[in-house]
Amino acid sequence: MHFDKGQTPPVNALWSLTMYDNASRLVDNPIDRYSISDRPPGIKFNEDGSLDIYIQHDNPGPDKESNWLPAPEGEFSMNLRLYVPQESVLNGEYQYPPVQKFHEIAS
Repeated sequence: MHFDKGQTPPVNALWSLTMYDNASRLVDNPIDRYSISDRPPGIKFNEDGSLDIYIQHDNPGPDKESNWLPAPEGEFSMNLRLYVPQESVLNGEYQYPPVQKFHEIAS
């Protein structure tokens, strides 16, 4: 999930993206991370101010782990929570980015 600079959810408190399996349970994972937001220590924004969240089963590697939201191997759902949302959320103007399937191409 890629947020361009300034595209993270406009809130006056915090936002979080939580992972669930197809039975609406939190997903067990090796780093005990069940949600991700812009507030946890270590989250890394890109040099241009954008933010990438890696939503996948396998660890994306040490350089990306801080932005990894572990997913189960099978079906899953996510819930984006916005705490104290700003007016652009309430009036429907804000649109969060879609989750996109990404394949790295080996060079």
